[in-house]
Amino acid sequence: MDSHTNPCLVKIEAFEGPLDLLLHLIKKNEVDIYDIPIALITEQYCDYLDMMRVLNLEVVGEYLVIASELGLIKSRMLVPQEILEDKTQEVEDPREELVRMLLEYQRFKDASTDLSNREMVGRDVFVRDWEDPSLMNGINKQVAKGDVWLLIGAMREVLQRAKLHQHSGIQFELELVTLEEKIDEITRRLQRGKRVIFKDLFSPGSTRLTIIVTFLAILELVKKTVISVVQDSPFSEIELSYNGAV
Repeated sequence: MDSHTNPCLVKIEAFEGPLDLLLHLIKKNEVDIYDIPIALITEQYCDYLDMMRVLNLEVVGEYLVIASELGLIKSRMLVPQEILEDKTQEVEDPREELVRMLLEYQRFKDASTDLSNREMVGRDVFVRDWEDPSLMNGINKQVAKGDVWLLIGAMREVLQRAKLHQHSGIQFELELVTLEEKIDEITRRLQRGKRVIFKDLFSPGSTRLTIIVTFLAILELVKKTVISVVQDSPFSEIELSYNGAV
């Protein structure tokens, strides 16, 4: 394995899985889960898999299984439906099983998120409900948190920007940096500012290797819950928020 192109292999099982990616794409494109534009979603799903390989993330078998399923559904939808003699017979939608899996996954995810967001009292210990409005105003208000798919999507823009600089004819010195060094650097920067815009962690003149190592360092910090991915509103800047040492 070439160490210059593959600094390390990062497993992302902690970041959900292929159904989570599909839900992210459906939300990103603002489409109806009951009427998924298979051609568009399949193309974007495969783009994400390609980006994961570029970033040296482990693409496990289940991602490839869903990619094959999407391809099969796409091909079935491109075939003209046969004219049935019995007009009352309903033609099965090839997307039906996928929609069922996504809805079931969404229900479990919502339930898991609800349990995780509860305080210790009310999750592991149950007491009589009461609430003092004077104590609740302005407390425990949180911005919407994103996920690893937001980061991978944002990385496309970072790599494209780096590619433009490489094609501009400007020569850059080779940067040699380890994953551990980048983790320390990002941690110190976030400790000082508490919150940093994602793309600001990548200098325009950085080499491709440095960009990838920086991204892997961010993923490691997210996995260890040292930092969180934050997006205040749809299409706003993606930021990294410091949670504190584990």
